[in-house]
Amino acid sequence: MSWSTTGSFLIPFPIPGAKLTSTRGTYVVGQLIGDGQYGSVYECIGPFDQPYALKMLRPANKPYHVVKEEWAREMHRLDSFRHPNIVYIHDAFEENYLFYLALERCDTSLRALLGSALQPPLLVELSRQLLMTLQYLHDNGLVHADLHAGNVLISQLDRAPIVKLTDFGVAQQLDANRRWYRPQVANPKILVPELVTAGYTTAQSDLYQLGLLMFQMHTGQSAIDVNVPYEEIARQIAEGTPRQKAEALGTGFGNIIAKLLRRRDTYRYLSAREAWDDMRQLRWL
Repeated sequence: MSWSTTGSFLIPFPIPGAKLTSTRGTYVVGQLIGDGQYGSVYECIGPFDQPYALKMLRPANKPYHVVKEEWAREMHRLDSFRHPNIVYIHDAFEENYLFYLALERCDTSLRALLGSALQPPLLVELSRQLLMTLQYLHDNGLVHADLHAGNVLISQLDRAPIVKLTDFGVAQQLDANRRWYRPQVANPKILVPELVTAGYTTAQSDLYQLGLLMFQMHTGQSAIDVNVPYEEIARQIAEGTPRQKAEALGTGFGNIIAKLLRRRDTYRYLSAREAWDDMRQLRWL
């Protein structure tokens, strides 16, 4: 059994078979299917025997009110940004000082598909849907800031794949008077140049992270060697190694990725829509 400390309390994490109750009914916890620094995701059967993905926010030794604010913020974002390619939130509740989100259950994640290059039709379709989702978020002033394969879920892979973007825990709301921000946390495996060199993040940072993801989908390999100390990762980013690797592919898709991976955010695509306009011109589309 796992435990977490919040103040002076020892709080047990849920185990398979545990029952959690909200105003909408009872949820029976299944197996752990995802685990990270900020949250754990479980299989779950909810009211009317409907399957869900149950996300529990990890307290991680943070004060109760901080975790509650993070839960409320992510709940609000998922509830506010309704889009076919954003994971749907069905319920949110607290039990025994832990905070939960009942989310739609998807078939798999993009992380499970990586390791070899994706076939062009699947590569293009997943990229198209991700670009469309980012355009929707950016049009509404939201920067996701944590775009990696584990946060890209997929349903109906065997028929017509549907991308579902999830995990808005570190997303930031911008407006006409605030085009950038300084994040308090960042995933070292998807660092962006402007964060490394100047300490800020913009909507173009999402496009850079998408470029990293598209490189991996296109080649089956990472554009960054992440199995090294942080300083070495930062050096690769600052020197433009990912863009150079994309250019070296010598493919039309590689050239689009390379533009997404330019070191200066102002020299990348201005929008996800602009990237798609280039992508749809590729011969094998």
